[in-house]
Amino acid sequence: IDAIASSPHAQSAVEVSDSPLMQRNYASVYKGLERTTIDEAALRKILVKQADESGELTVAGYAIQALDHTPYPRKSAPTVTDRGYVRGADGNVIGHQYSILGRVMHEKGAWVGIEDCHRIPTDRTPVQIGAEQIARLRQSSSLKHIITADCEYLTEAILNQADERTQLLIRLRSNRVFYLPPNPRRPGQRGPTPKHGRKFKLGDARTLGKPAGIFTVNTTDGERIEIAVFKNLHAASHPNLHGCVIRVRAYRADGSRKFARPIWLFWTGPHNMDWATFWCVYLKRFCIESVHQFSKNSLAWTAARLGYTDREERWSWLVMLAYWHLLLSAPFAND
Repeated sequence: IDAIASSPHAQSAVEVSDSPLMQRNYASVYKGLERTTIDEAALRKILVKQADESGELTVAGYAIQALDHTPYPRKSAPTVTDRGYVRGADGNVIGHQYSILGRVMHEKGAWVGIEDCHRIPTDRTPVQIGAEQIARLRQSSSLKHIITADCEYLTEAILNQADERTQLLIRLRSNRVFYLPPNPRRPGQRGPTPKHGRKFKLGDARTLGKPAGIFTVNTTDGERIEIAVFKNLHAASHPNLHGCVIRVRAYRADGSRKFARPIWLFWTGPHNMDWATFWCVYLKRFCIESVHQFSKNSLAWTAARLGYTDREERWSWLVMLAYWHLLLSAPFAND
């Protein structure tokens, strides 16, 4: 782990062996990965506890979590099992993908306390694995959490994880449809109780109605951010989970829109947040992408060619632990 953390320019697992902190021969990296066992359940509990104790950033009493997945390309690796097509920055590639869940640790910077790292099998989806990771976090952590995630994560499996201690702040596709609460039953009305009221289509302004509140934030260069909040909306799969849909628009100094489409967010928590600033919590999600890039570029995560899938999984955990070493030592280092 120390060798990984101290080898920012390593291009393979073997080059990690060149670190003076690793007093072993070249083959020991592969031997160690072959012979090592990792109790993942116990390790996850330790990391959750460490993140709970070390993290400083909270918003309205909630710790901020970021959830995302990233590819581990293995195009030419016949001995590596369970490979498939996974989406990366350059399009579809052959290999594996990993789902990572972690706590955003500080107000400034992009450090994320990794609490769960799980390879996504080809017969599972990132959403399914992500839901399991959130469920494990709920069981292990003593804190309240906000889970931030991209639009693909607004599914029934993820919404099932929302409760009083675990709230969701998820970006929405512009074609999503929500529902208002149903109208009260009329006296003598027959048939089952309706689950949904009027449709709320993000892509159809005629269905949106009047927002519960509009908040404006002016920037120093004359531009402004407009936040509109629509309350008491639910997804079709969860008629009893009443959340808020947040629309964020940016305007230039001349009043024209800065972007063609707004940002749409769905929030499952309390309806009385400080909306002018709360929407920025979603931006903390991008810290997890910094973890992906740093782990790959400076910790040789996906540069390692280890021959077998189980070795790769153990190597991935060691890389995440090396990242934790750097995170915890950062306050003692001079920039």
